[in-house]
Parts: sequence; structure tokens; C-alpha cells
Amino acid sequence: MITIKTPHTRDDFKAYYAVRYHVLREPWGQPKGTEKDDYEPISQHFMAVDDATGEIIGAVKLLEKTPGVAWFSHLAVLPAYQKQGVGRNLVQCVEEAARKQGYPVIGANSRLNSTEYFEKLGYHIKGIPTRYFSTIQTVWMEKKL
Repeated sequence: MITIKTPHTRDDFKAYYAVRYHVLREPWGQPKGTEKDDYEPISQHFMAVDDATGEIIGAVKLLEKTPGVAWFSHLAVLPAYQKQGVGRNLVQCVEEAARKQGYPVIGANSRLNSTEYFEKLGYHIKGIPTRYFSTIQTVWMEKKL
């Protein structure tokens, strides 16, 4: 069984950031440290934990983009756990947290090869593609809560 939790300890955060680096930065040759940004201290962090092993297998964070718009980013699931609903559960978790905080809209910057995934979860493209790290194209997608 997979449980969604908030990281609390130093070891939790170390494993949480390791998942983000391994899935989102390492494959593109980005250096360690790029899995974090300036918004870490003001974000809510969520991690997926495999209850059988205690391993942190997924990560996502939530913050306010602009007044009335929640923003989740750094959605990552270890390859061995992909296509098993872990990402969907993490997205549902940040959506519920955003609802509880009164946000009417939530969004994310999606890589172009992931837009179909987010469309299946009810998100719609609301922007034009932009470059990230000079090589990765992303587009803003959002959903009414």
C-alpha cells in the first residue's frame, strides 16, 4: 500500500529531494541542487511512501502562484512505481490541500510530453510553451477546483 505523507525529518527531506533529483533532473544531466528552488521554504511538501518498504517513492510540492491560484510542481515518481496511480494520488492530495485552503484554481507547468497525462486529470493548457533549462519545454496547465 502507498501512503501520502508530509516529510518532517531531515532523512524524510533527504529522500524526498533524492526522488525529485533522480526523476526530474538527473536524466537531463542537471547538477544536484537543481531539484530545489527558491520556493521550498514557503511550499507544502508531500511524499508517497511504500508502506511495505518505508521507501519514499514520489514527491510533489504546493504553493501559491498568484492570489487565488495554487501551483504544484516537482511531481516525481520513481520509475519502478510509475503507471500504478502514485502520481495521480499525489495530484489528488495537492488538489485537496488547495481546496481546503480556499483556492478556486490549481495549476502546474507541464513538460510537453506530459500534457496528455494532466488532461486526463482534468487540466487544460492555458499558456504557450516556454523553455526550461534551455532544453525542456513546459506549458502552464490549470484546473478549476
